[in-house]
Amino acid sequence: MKRSAISLIILLTTLATTSTAQISTDSLTRGVRSFVARNFSEVRTFNLYWETTPDHDYTLMQNGKEIENGKFRSANTVKFSATVPVLLLKNFSLYANGQFNSYQFEANNKINGNESAIFSKNEDGYNYYEGSVTGTYRTKAVGKPLILIASALGDGWHKGFGKAQGLFSAIMVFKQSPTTSFSVGLYGTILYEKIPVIPIITYWHEFNPNLSVDITLPSRSYLRYQHNNHRFSAGASLSSEHFYMESGMENVPEVSFFNRATIKPEIVYEYIINKHFYLIARCGGSALINGGLYGTNRKGIDGDPYVKFKQPMTPFVNVGFSYNLFK
Repeated sequence: MKRSAISLIILLTTLATTSTAQISTDSLTRGVRSFVARNFSEVRTFNLYWETTPDHDYTLMQNGKEIENGKFRSANTVKFSATVPVLLLKNFSLYANGQFNSYQFEANNKINGNESAIFSKNEDGYNYYEGSVTGTYRTKAVGKPLILIASALGDGWHKGFGKAQGLFSAIMVFKQSPTTSFSVGLYGTILYEKIPVIPIITYWHEFNPNLSVDITLPSRSYLRYQHNNHRFSAGASLSSEHFYMESGMENVPEVSFFNRATIKPEIVYEYIINKHFYLIARCGGSALINGGLYGTNRKGIDGDPYVKFKQPMTPFVNVGFSYNLFK
């Protein structure tokens, strides 16, 4: 699979953030398993996260040539999302989701010390907004549970609306027991023309009341240990950071879409404060898979970007807080 295809997977199916893809995958997970690890709900009503990384280098390439060698400083990200059930029936569920991401950083050219030629148009940072509606329908086919999920979403920034798109998936459950579940499905989107439908595999197994493995490919894989109100996880997840921006460069659209797709090996700690509140902390490294500046119509995400973005593996620390209204 091409690296660009992997970045699309991350953009649409990552569980590291609570985007519409989060709703789709979590709806799948909830439908596939008869229960989740004790008291740790997969879908939470409100999520607030703050992530920071140390100063790190980056490189911008255009037409195979290096056009900027720079450094990010004071890089911080704040993400907030809300997921609310609109309709809950026996075989059908409808959810509404809203998300706000704020990316704050300084970018300087290491060669001359000046501001970045690309990341210099917005001194207040880069904000990204997204809203979606996701429907999940549970039925049976050839005697096996079948889960159908469809999402309609739109995004934007402080200067207006961005892009609308549709997502869909179909997952068949082949095994479901109190200690094991296994399912296979397909995932696709109407926005990108060159990316084929992507396979999804989910596997969950409880070795004992405290130890389990939780895999949803291609988005995440964790070994989990739970003791009372504490849960520790070790594994990796795919993630994507993206926002609209004004680049101020020649041969690049005046308004561009920046996308950075990464894989994050990490250790995660979760604590149930009470029946509704959760505390989450994670740390690890962020390794770039693909990144760059694209057109607002996403032109190039299934091919080559206008400007290619590169960076070394970077450590990160992420702390968050979740509230689950429905327990």
